[in-house]
Amino acid sequence: MKMNKNWSLLVTFATFASMLAACTPGGGGSSSPTASTPAPGGAAAPTNTSTSSNQKVELRMTWWGSQVRHDATLKVIELFEKQNPNIKINGEYLGSDGYWDKLNTQIAGGNAPDLIQLGNNYPDYVARNALLDINPYLGKEINVTDFDKATVESGAMDGKLYGINLGSNAFGIAYNTELIKKSGLQPPTGNWTWDEFGKYAQDLTKALGKGFYGAVDESKVPLYLNYMARQSNKTLYKDGKVGLGKEEIAKWFTTWDSYRKQGSTPPAEITTAYTENPDNSTFVEGKTVMHLIWSNQVNAYQKSMKDEINIVLPPNGGVGAAQGLWLQPSQFMSVNAKTKNPKEAAMFISFMVNDPEATMILGSERGVPGSSKVREALKAKATPVDKKVYDYIDLAAKNSRVLDREIPNGKEFETSIVNLSQKILFGKETIPNAAQELLSAAEKVVKK
Repeated sequence: MKMNKNWSLLVTFATFASMLAACTPGGGGSSSPTASTPAPGGAAAPTNTSTSSNQKVELRMTWWGSQVRHDATLKVIELFEKQNPNIKINGEYLGSDGYWDKLNTQIAGGNAPDLIQLGNNYPDYVARNALLDINPYLGKEINVTDFDKATVESGAMDGKLYGINLGSNAFGIAYNTELIKKSGLQPPTGNWTWDEFGKYAQDLTKALGKGFYGAVDESKVPLYLNYMARQSNKTLYKDGKVGLGKEEIAKWFTTWDSYRKQGSTPPAEITTAYTENPDNSTFVEGKTVMHLIWSNQVNAYQKSMKDEINIVLPPNGGVGAAQGLWLQPSQFMSVNAKTKNPKEAAMFISFMVNDPEATMILGSERGVPGSSKVREALKAKATPVDKKVYDYIDLAAKNSRVLDREIPNGKEFETSIVNLSQKILFGKETIPNAAQELLSAAEKVVKK
C-alpha cells in the first residue's frame, strides 16, 4: 500500500481547543462515541460494545523495552485493575528485538492486541488501517487537559489522532563516571566535534588498557546517521523522498570505520556479540566507556550498572554546521482498529499518563511526560537519576530543531544498515559500495 505522505499534524487549533474545553479533570466519563465509516489511512471509532460498568472486559496490551520498563508497566496495569475491577489487561512484552516482526504478524493475522506501543513509525500502521482514531474519546475517556497542543498533535495525522504521546526524549552520550576517573582524563562536557569525540574515545582506550574501549560502535543505528546528516542540512526522509545522498552515508560509515581502526571502539567480534540495550551491552558490562542512548534509557542503564553514569550532548558538526539534535516523542500508546473495547482501552491510556500514582511508578522511563501537572509532580520527587534526565532534556531543548518524519518502513531500512555495517566491520564490503547499497535500500522502502 502506498504510504500517505501527508503526515502533517493536522489537528487544527480550533479543534484542539474544543477538545480541551470538553476535558474534565477525571477523564473518566462513560459516554461512548457513535461508529462512523472508516476512512483510508486509519479506522474510525467503533461503537463501544460494553453495556454495563460491571461487565467484565479483557484487553491485551503490547510493548517493548527493558526489564525496568516491563516491571513498571505491570505495576501500573495492576493498579488500574484494582481501581477498575471489571477490566483485565494481559501484558505481552519483549525486548526491541523481535517486537516489530511479531506485531506485524499479528496485525496481518487480525489478532493484534487492543493496546499497542508504537514509535514515530506509527504512520506506517495508519497506512495499514491498523489504528483507531481516538479523537472521539478526548474529553471523555482520555484527559489531555494538562498537555500542550504540540504534544497531543505529535500523535495526529490528517486530522485524526492515532496515539497519545507517552513522553519526550533526546539522545546523548552516556558515560561511565568511574571508568573516566580510572582513566585519569577529564569528563566530557558535550561541547565537541565528531573528530574530538573519536580522539577522546581513543585516549580512553589507551588509558584504560586491554579489554576496555572508549565508545560503543553505533554505525548500525539509522537515527544517528540521520543526526549527522542533519548537521549538513540533509535528512534521511523529506517530502516523500530520501533526503540525503551517497556522500552523507559514506561519511557516516567512514567516521565509524576510522574510530574502529584507531581503537576508539571494539573490534567486530565484540561489537556483533551485543545488541547494545540495557539487558545486553558492552557499556553495562564496563567494557566501553561511552554510549549514545536515549534520555529515557538512562534509568534502565543505571539500574543495570553499579557505576554511576552521566549524559552529555552528542558530537556537533563543527563551526557553521546546522543543529542535528531534536526532541522526539519516545513512544505512543495506540488502540487497535479492531478492538472490541475501545472505551476501556482509552480509559487505560488516560490512566497511564494522568494518574498520580501510575505516573510516579513510570517516572521518566518512557521519556519526560507530556502532562505539565505530572512533570511538576515528578520533578518534586525526582531521584538523582531522574533529575539528570530532566536537566538533560532542558539542555537538549536549547540545542535542538524540529524533528523530521521518520523514513517509512523503517524496520526494513534498519535491517539494511545493520547488515551493511556488519559487512564493513568484517571487511566484506567497501564503504562506497555499502553507501550505494544503503541509498538504494532507502529509496526502495520509501517507494513502498
